[in-house]
Amino acid sequence: MKNSFYLVIPKQENNPQRTKEYEAKPLQQWINELPAANPGLATRLVHDLIIEFNTLAVSADLRIAALEQLRPSILAIEENLLSRLTKTGFPKEENDQKVFNVLVSIEKELTLSYWIVLKEMSQKTFGWFQGKQLPLTLHRCISGLSNIVISHYLMGVPIPDWIWIDLHSLYKLSIKLKKDTAKIIDDPTHPSEKSSPEDCYKQILLLSLAAPHGLMQKEVLLVYHFIKTVCESVHIQNTPVSGQSAQYVILTDEDRSPFLLKEGAHRPDSATLYLDFTKLYKTLEHKARLANIGEGRFNSVLALQNNQMPSFDLLEYLFHRWSGFELESAPLFEDRLDRCITLGLIPTFELLNDSLHQSESQAELQVQTASESLLTCRFEQTGILSIGRLISIRKADRRDNALVLGIVNQILIEKKTNNLLFGVEFLTSQCYAVTYNPLDSSKKEESIKALLCAVTEADGDKSYLITDNFILKDGDTARIYWKNEDYSVSLHDRKNIGLGYWQFLCVKIMERPRASTPAKGYDFI
Repeated sequence: MKNSFYLVIPKQENNPQRTKEYEAKPLQQWINELPAANPGLATRLVHDLIIEFNTLAVSADLRIAALEQLRPSILAIEENLLSRLTKTGFPKEENDQKVFNVLVSIEKELTLSYWIVLKEMSQKTFGWFQGKQLPLTLHRCISGLSNIVISHYLMGVPIPDWIWIDLHSLYKLSIKLKKDTAKIIDDPTHPSEKSSPEDCYKQILLLSLAAPHGLMQKEVLLVYHFIKTVCESVHIQNTPVSGQSAQYVILTDEDRSPFLLKEGAHRPDSATLYLDFTKLYKTLEHKARLANIGEGRFNSVLALQNNQMPSFDLLEYLFHRWSGFELESAPLFEDRLDRCITLGLIPTFELLNDSLHQSESQAELQVQTASESLLTCRFEQTGILSIGRLISIRKADRRDNALVLGIVNQILIEKKTNNLLFGVEFLTSQCYAVTYNPLDSSKKEESIKALLCAVTEADGDKSYLITDNFILKDGDTARIYWKNEDYSVSLHDRKNIGLGYWQFLCVKIMERPRASTPAKGYDFI
C-alpha cells in the first residue's frame, strides 16, 4: 500500500524546536494543563495540536510515542462529541453539523498521523522497532477510518469517497506483513481489552451490513461494540462459503462496502473476499444468552450506559440483516401522491378525535413520496424524527379519518438535496382515539389518551391498545372509553413497538352485573 486515497499526507516541515514539544515530558505537562472544565477549549487545543503535529517532520518512534500518549485525551474528546450528536433526532441542528465536522476532522487527523508512521515503516526493511509497532499502527489506522464511518452513520449521511478502498487496502497490507491477527490494546485506560487489525476490519464490515440507517443513533454505537464480542465467529476467506445461502462479498479493489451477492451472480475476481457467517449464525441461535431480556429494543436505549448488552429484539434485527434479509419499509405509496403525516401519539389522538376537524390540526406536515416505500421532506423543525417514532399517514387530498399508523424504521439523508428520506413499518389502517383508566383507579383520576387498533390476523380480528404508559404490564386491567361506549379489558402480550410506545392485546372482560339493593321487609310487621 504505497499511498492512501483518503489520508493525504501534508508537506512535512523540519522544525527541531517545535518537535521537542512532543517529547514525553513537555507533552505530558501540556496534557495535564488541558482545561477539563472547558471541553470546548480543550477540544480546540487538541484539534490544533494534532493538525500541527502532522505538518512536522518527526521520527517514527517519537510520533508513535506521542500519539499513544495523546490517545486517552483524544478518545475522551471523541466520546463527548459523539454523545452530543446522539442527543437529538433528525433533522440535525446547525450546531450539530459543526460538532460533526470537528469530530470527523479530529478522527481524520489522528488516523492520518498513524498513517504517516505506517507508510514510513512498511516501506523499510524490518527491524525490531518496525516489527513491534507495525501491528499497532495498522490497528490504529483501521479503527480510525472505522470511527469516521461510524460518525457518518450517526448523522445519516453518505460515507466519503475512498474510505472503503483504504480500509480494504489496510487489511490486505496487514495480511501481507503477517500482522493481521496480532492483538493490540484498544484503549490505554482499559489494558485488558484487546483486538487485532482483522478484528477492527470485521467490526466495521458487520456494522455496515447491519443496515445502520435502520438503527437508532445510540444503537449504532451499541451494535459496533457488541460486534467485538462475536468477531471470532466470523471468518474472511477467498472462496464462496459452502452451505451459506447468503453470500456476502468484499470487492477489495473497489471503493465499496461489503454487500449481499444476488443469487445467480458470480465474481471470480481474485480480489473478491467472502464473509463466512456459519459460526455467527450458530451463536445468534442462542440469542437469549447474549441479550438484555428485561428490556424492549426501543426502551433499552435509556439504559445503554449501564448495560452494553443489546435487547432480544435488536439481536433479532441483526440476525435478519446478517442472514440476507434486507431492511424494507412497507410499500404504502404506490400511487406516488403527496401525504400528510402526524408524528407522535397525542397529535395523532387529537387528529382522530371527533371533536376536532383535520383542517384545524397544526401537527400535520405535508411530505412527498420518494418511492413506493419511502417519504421525503425538508423539515423546518429540527430533531422531530427518529427511528421508533410513531407516525400516522393519510393522503393529502383526503379529509376523512382514514389513517395508516406505523413506526419509522429507517432514516437517510438524500445526498443531492439534504432532504430526509424515511420509511415506515406498518401497524394498521384502522385506528381510533380512545381514553382509558386502570380498573383499580379512582373516579377522580383523569383518563389517559391512547390509540386502539383493529387488526385482522390469521386467527381472527384483534384489538390492540397503543399507549405511552410504561408502567402498564401484562395482566393489568383497564376500562376503555370510546365515543359513548366503555368496556373493560385485560391487557396481554406487552410489546415495546416504538420509542416510548407499548402495545397490548385487549381481551374483553365479562363483568358481573352489579347486585341490586336487597329488598327490605315491611317495617310495620
